[in-house]
Amino acid sequence: MDSFDDFHSKHTELTGFRIDKLSTPSPEFNWFMYHCIGPRYRWGGRGSWTKSDWNSFATNPAVKTWGAYLEGTPVGYYELELTEAKNVKIHCIGLIESFIGQGLGSHLLSHCIDESWKLSPKKIILNTCCHDHPGALSNYLNRGFRIQETSTTRSNPLWTSKIFKNAE
Repeated sequence: MDSFDDFHSKHTELTGFRIDKLSTPSPEFNWFMYHCIGPRYRWGGRGSWTKSDWNSFATNPAVKTWGAYLEGTPVGYYELELTEAKNVKIHCIGLIESFIGQGLGSHLLSHCIDESWKLSPKKIILNTCCHDHPGALSNYLNRGFRIQETSTTRSNPLWTSKIFKNAE
């Protein structure tokens, strides 16, 4: 997304839904949400991360994390980073599976985009893949992102959450 003018916000009025910025970085929160949401969509790149890697990422002053809550229950999150090139990169954004289908994804993405533009970036970058939620790409496009580049690369491997090792 190259301009705030391209942004088409969509919010839900669901009572008890809120999105809060983590006031203190919490590598444990990032790790937990990544492992709750990521395996279903084959999120990649962090499989070999150590506690030190998670700590370095989450405490990087350029990285900000927000948690989404419904009546106090964590239901999703997003991470964004203001890069040295003055672009915002959305690293991860997602909802825990049992909370999908309530209109929260559009709201979460709209909140993320709004917070990103507050950092005065040149543009906002969001990468996706064919393993993402079936409604994700249309949500991205409906919020104002445009496809800049497509590629065919090897899929990220299937992986199992370290939280739910024996889960389906």
